[in-house]
Amino acid sequence: LVAVHQGYYPVATMTAALAGGIFGFIHYNFNPATIFMGDTGSMFIGYMLASIAIFGAVKSAATIALIVPAVALGLPIMDTAFAILRRYSNGKPIFQPDKGHLHHRLLALGLTQKQAVLLMYAISIILSLGAFVLAMANIYIACAVIVLIVIAVAVGAKKIGILRNP
Repeated sequence: LVAVHQGYYPVATMTAALAGGIFGFIHYNFNPATIFMGDTGSMFIGYMLASIAIFGAVKSAATIALIVPAVALGLPIMDTAFAILRRYSNGKPIFQPDKGHLHHRLLALGLTQKQAVLLMYAISIILSLGAFVLAMANIYIACAVIVLIVIAVAVGAKKIGILRNP
C-alpha cells in the first residue's frame, strides 16, 4: 500500500506477487499444518522482503525509508532481537536454541497454538498499519507512532517475560 501510494509500482508488484504466494501457502500451513515451509522458503521470503525494502528505499527519504520496513517486519525483528538479548544476558551462546521465543511464551501463558498464531498475525497487522501511518504522516505524528510502538513493545515484552530465561 505504501508503494502504491508513493507511485513505486514495481515494488508494489513484487510485494503483491510475494504476498499472493504466501497467502496461498498459509491455508496449508495453518494448524494443523499439512505442508511446512522449511528453511529455503523462509530464507527466500526474507531475501525478497529485504530486496523489496532496499529497492523501495532508494527512491525516498533515508530515515523513513528504513524505518517503515523495519516497523512492518517488527514482529520477527523484535523476536530475534529479544532472543539474542535473552541468551546473551543469561550467558548462553546466542545461536543456541531455547523456548523463549514469542510463540513459546504465548503457549506457556496458556494460549492454544491457533490463538498464539492469530495473536501474532494481529500484532503483525497492527505493526503494518503503524508502518503505513509512518509513511504517510508528518514528522510529529511519525515520532508519536514510533514512541507508541516502543512503549507497547516494552510493556508487552515485560508482561509475557520474553527476556527471562524460560
